[in-house]
Amino acid sequence: MLILAGEFFDTLEQNSVGAMGTNIKNSLQIGDFQLTSINTATVIGGLIGRLLAGYLADKYGRRFALSLNLLVYSLGGLISALSVNYEMLLVSRLIVGIGIGGEFMIGIVMISEMVATKYRGTAIGAINVGAGGLGNFISYGLFLLLLGPLESPLGGADTVWRWSFVILAVPALFVVFYRRRLPETPRFLLSKGRVEEANRSLAILASNTLKYTGARPPVELTPEDLPPVKMSASPTAVFSRPVIRRTAALGIASWMAFGSQVTLNFLMPTLLVERGYSVAESLLYTMIMNVGSLLGATTAALIAGRVGRRTAVGAAGVLGCLTALAFAGLGDSTGAILVLGALFQFFTMVTNTTLAGWTAEVFPTKIRASGASIVNGIGNIAGAVMPFLAVALYGSFAFAGVFGLAAVMYAILVIASRFAPETRGRSLEDVNENAIAQAAATH
Repeated sequence: MLILAGEFFDTLEQNSVGAMGTNIKNSLQIGDFQLTSINTATVIGGLIGRLLAGYLADKYGRRFALSLNLLVYSLGGLISALSVNYEMLLVSRLIVGIGIGGEFMIGIVMISEMVATKYRGTAIGAINVGAGGLGNFISYGLFLLLLGPLESPLGGADTVWRWSFVILAVPALFVVFYRRRLPETPRFLLSKGRVEEANRSLAILASNTLKYTGARPPVELTPEDLPPVKMSASPTAVFSRPVIRRTAALGIASWMAFGSQVTLNFLMPTLLVERGYSVAESLLYTMIMNVGSLLGATTAALIAGRVGRRTAVGAAGVLGCLTALAFAGLGDSTGAILVLGALFQFFTMVTNTTLAGWTAEVFPTKIRASGASIVNGIGNIAGAVMPFLAVALYGSFAFAGVFGLAAVMYAILVIASRFAPETRGRSLEDVNENAIAQAAATH
């Protein structure tokens, strides 16, 4: 729950500027390009935050990086609320991006290192059910409430977006306070040779409480359990020979998957308004479409223990591609927009939930946080770049251009995913350290 809370705020923040776009434009007297630039600043900040958090998590620990992320995020959110012009808001969103950038992948890495192999995929999927699935759905409900009944009590259209940033920032400080009780992951401690501390963390995890009771864990680690491969802890090791194929395959897949998701979640409310729907209607319709997100994340969690990562990503990617093509050709009426939009969000979340967990499984412990953050950061770059292309395509081809782009991206995703190793039912050590040691011995 402590990890999920941060992931939840991450999702709300990602959708906030898109949902409040019309109010921000009118209040600061800016256009679509400037609004898209604000989103891009958040995404660029997210890239910086991911890379920094990955390095800090591999060097100082997962718990340290998670707490720092939320502190920076809260500061940026409060500055956003006080922004007096476009430039100040742009800088504040960069800070917000840095804060939330590493939150998603570091949280998933932490879960992957604490949960048994049998339940690992389901546990990671459950995090995304609460964050990406329920978070995407609730976020637009929250913004609909803020821009509807609460708009006047919060000062009207010119100030409601400021209060929204405050509402998203302040609760995160409470999460930071309670996260102090999280134990560090035994795998991280073991990778640093800190066997006794790893046993202490194991004891906490085995006790079903976050308080250390002084008891010994049921199974104790020894120096013999240290990783068999002496691998560099530098983030550049993500591009070394043993793992470069994994980095490339999942990096390309992340560009396509997360680039599509960020682009459509950010642009959808604004595109609907420009198509003639009211702000309230655009938020309501976007919220309805995100029922598909909730169902998709739930489906991914339920099938994680039964279906391989490669199969899940490939099947959802193909169906997402076909749905995007259907939207491009048939997305004219309100009914078609809602149904096809919800279907596309469903397949998007099956893909992204599975891909996020997969990315946290394919790197050795010493570079797991850096590797997962770099791969996820590649998707982050797509989130900064692709909205500009989507806006240009929308100007020329309307929804057909936007979803035609999504279809092409999903086709590339399916191909790229075939080159990453399958991880279902295998321990993290079997997928990584042991496999690398065996390959080195063979050569």
